[in-house]
Amino acid sequence: MRRRRVRFWAVRLDRLVDGSLLVAAALVVVAAWYGATLEPGWGSLGVLAPLEPLRPDRAVYRVPTREPWVALAVNVDWGDEVLPQMLDLFKREGVRVTFFPTGRWASHSPGLVRRMAADGHEVGNHGFTHDHPRALADGDLARLIRQNEELIASLAGEQPRLFAPPYGEVDDRVARVASDLGYWTVMWTIDTIDWQRPAPARIVQRVVPRLAAGAIVLMHPTEPTLAALPEILAAIREKGLAVVPVGQLIEQGSLKEPKEAAPVEPRA
Repeated sequence: MRRRRVRFWAVRLDRLVDGSLLVAAALVVVAAWYGATLEPGWGSLGVLAPLEPLRPDRAVYRVPTREPWVALAVNVDWGDEVLPQMLDLFKREGVRVTFFPTGRWASHSPGLVRRMAADGHEVGNHGFTHDHPRALADGDLARLIRQNEELIASLAGEQPRLFAPPYGEVDDRVARVASDLGYWTVMWTIDTIDWQRPAPARIVQRVVPRLAAGAIVLMHPTEPTLAALPEILAAIREKGLAVVPVGQLIEQGSLKEPKEAAPVEPRA
């Protein structure tokens, strides 16, 4: 009888161990899947990963700043029907962001690029066409950037120094080519995925819980984004954060001593 009891509990223990191993394995798989759905810079449990010092020849996903600043990066290859309202909203809120237009779009909508600059926004470089950067040879990639640089500089009155790769395609080579041309390569901390036109509430849900100092929020000129922006901007203020252009955020993250944000005055 005693041997039967020992054997019974031994079997139960083996089953318990096997079950625990299965649960542990399942948790590892889930954590790996969840981590794969997050933007770079986020850990597998949805926690911001430790920041490394900025390097001009490496893509910037999030900026190590001591100031409570975040940045909005608006990639533009379409969206003329939404951009005027988006610019109106930013002016009412006294917010300056960074727009990254392609050259093919800017050449057809030069007035909107001029207005971006006139309203105090930063205008970056999204390539002249929306090609896949990793598929381009070094020379072709450099031409993609240079051609748009000339156009943006002529419209905005200032030479861009930030490059947002089309499709978010980046590797060390792409960042190095851009750096050799004098550019920081800008990616993002939080992706709204608004090009899929989700409900505005879904965009808010993707952004607000992840807001933290040094974050770069990627968006596009879509109707759902426009509808979500007031709530996002309100949440930024409630968290004690302020919106600055990406370039100012990078400049701050590159400094040893903090630098105060320049005051923003809405233009008449």
